[in-house]
Amino acid sequence: MTDFDADTAIAVGGWDPRYARVIDVQVEGDAAAALVDANGDGADLNVDIYRRGSDGRWVEVASGNGSIGVQGVLATWTDDDRLVLTRTDDDDIPT
Repeated sequence: MTDFDADTAIAVGGWDPRYARVIDVQVEGDAAAALVDANGDGADLNVDIYRRGSDGRWVEVASGNGSIGVQGVLATWTDDDRLVLTRTDDDDIPT
């Protein structure tokens, strides 16, 4: 899987597709972030960060409630339930 979308966020993030829904997805090169409503009622929102490996497959590298960052990328959760994905350096996210 080389493209990152809501279905990829659910599958790679390990969310139950019967309940979880993706509110927003942002992609910047080999980094992606998703704002996921874990149970579909808006009460439990999570920010997940993913990276794409050299084999083209996406893996989750961080998950939490609120804005989060890992080396090379920051996912900011805005007040209007959107994400802003920012590369914090010019290098690829380490494997």
